[in-house]
Amino acid sequence: MITGQALKNTIWTAADLISYPLLMIGATPFFIKELGPEQYGLWMLINVVVQVMNALNFGVGDSTIKEVSRHQATESKQLIQAAFNRNLSLSIILMGLCVCLGMVCSAVINHWQLFQIPETKRADAMTALILFAWSAGLKFIEQVFVSVFKGLQRFDIAARLTMLSRLSVIVSAIVVVYMGYDILMIVKVTLCCNAINLMVQAFMVYKKASINQLIPRFRLLNMMELFSSNGWYWLQSVIALLGFLSDRIIIGYLSDLKVVGYYSIAALIGSQIHNILLAFGGFVFPKVSAYTALNKSIERMYYISRLLIAGLGWFIVLFLLLFGDVIFKLWLGADIYMEAIVYIKLYLVFIAVILLIVIPFHFINGSERVWMNSLFEFILRSTHVIAMWVGFVYYGVEGLLWGLIITTVINMPFQYYLFHKHIIGFNRLGEVFTPLLPAMAILFMAQSTHIGIKLLFLLIFGVLCWHIYYKKAQINLNLLFSKSG
Repeated sequence: MITGQALKNTIWTAADLISYPLLMIGATPFFIKELGPEQYGLWMLINVVVQVMNALNFGVGDSTIKEVSRHQATESKQLIQAAFNRNLSLSIILMGLCVCLGMVCSAVINHWQLFQIPETKRADAMTALILFAWSAGLKFIEQVFVSVFKGLQRFDIAARLTMLSRLSVIVSAIVVVYMGYDILMIVKVTLCCNAINLMVQAFMVYKKASINQLIPRFRLLNMMELFSSNGWYWLQSVIALLGFLSDRIIIGYLSDLKVVGYYSIAALIGSQIHNILLAFGGFVFPKVSAYTALNKSIERMYYISRLLIAGLGWFIVLFLLLFGDVIFKLWLGADIYMEAIVYIKLYLVFIAVILLIVIPFHFINGSERVWMNSLFEFILRSTHVIAMWVGFVYYGVEGLLWGLIITTVINMPFQYYLFHKHIIGFNRLGEVFTPLLPAMAILFMAQSTHIGIKLLFLLIFGVLCWHIYYKKAQINLNLLFSKSG
């Protein structure tokens, strides 16, 4: 039974993870209806360009979590303060770089007309891009503030801060669109919300985290030290981010804004599911870091956490695949549903496979072999980009999605072999392929049109999950979430 601080962490994290996707997904039909598919697609395309700028984050979030959790385990408050000041200083520099990059991207896109943006909307779109770059820069500082609480295993406070930050932006966007304004006004209001939320977060860090010095100390910035503590986190996030957004970049370049808008619905649903799993999986990151510092075994924690994350993810995916026709038609309306449903279902299958990287990702980041995530991300995302481009050229958006699915399936056994050997500490070849089998059952079930075959693969999925995941886990949630461990 989960009690005390662990219960608070779980409840507030769940509230944060559920509230934002529900509000964002629920508001999507409203945005499409009021803005129109083309302007909504333009909004999503600008968002993609801005998200690419997040590649500048230099690992400030993950590094802060790891350093704070490690020094908290050894009760080194001065080292916590030093790590915070270093990453706060870095985040402010990164914000400046982000703004500069936004201006450069705006000029390049406008001059070369890289995307199919109508001439009448181009000037406002480029202004919105620059303002979005300011918002993205503020998010670097937010990552440091929120990550302090995650490193202290106060996920309840971190969740409340991120929930306030994200929901205030979405609610303000709904109000702005309802009042009849365009995406430029949405961006302006978003920037104001992010600035106000940052002040709230700074106050909470000062009051609740015993961080007494919130003034950046740029003299602490030693490049070798920064690369040692942040470099691998940054590299993996750059590769993952560019790879994750590359599908919409390819579609935006080769297709039109309406297709971008419809595909963005599928990407929104899938990315929110994946983000939920990443955030819940984040519970183990500071735990693994602390266990590693204390030379404790992490094998049992691995079996428990992978069951919880994979089980949650597959339950959501299966529910949407089985009942999605009714749900999505009610949610989107018949016309938008007809345009987007094929993309949504294929993207859900992709999520069923890609979620298998969540737990290995967090365990590696909490270990001393962070470079492995950079290697894995480079190989996976490189093959993604190649397969997506080829798939789109020959089979359109559906071919792009199949490129994502097939290359992920091919990469996963290689990643699991190295992960099990170097992080968990065993070398059992039988466990290289078996974690992937339930996801393959979902893939075959999703492609079947006969109800009997669907039920057969659903039964196979249940049997595989029981033997591969549940029996190995030997559930004991207190081991995973208890403060004492």
